[in-house]
Amino acid sequence: MPLGANYAKPQLTDEEAWDLAAYVNSMSRPSKDLSKDWPDIAGKPFDHPFGPFADPFTEDQHKYGPYKPIKEWIAKHKNSKK
Repeated sequence: MPLGANYAKPQLTDEEAWDLAAYVNSMSRPSKDLSKDWPDIAGKPFDHPFGPFADPFTEDQHKYGPYKPIKEWIAKHKNSKK
C-alpha cells in the first residue's frame, strides 16, 4: 500500500492495511445530491454507504456491517412483494 511496497515486500501487515482503509473510508466526504443515482433505491447494493435506503438499517451499518441482517431483510421483502 505505501510507496515502494509490493506483494513480495509489504510494508504494512494485513491488519494495518485494513485499519488504514477503514480510517480513510470513515473520513467525511463532500456531500452532493445522490437522489438521482438510484431512482429505485430498493435496487441499490446492500453495502452502498449513502442513503436514502429502502430498509430500516442505519447508514453506519450499510457502511461497516454487519451485512447479514440487511441481506436477510432484503430477501424477506423481495419474496413478500411477489
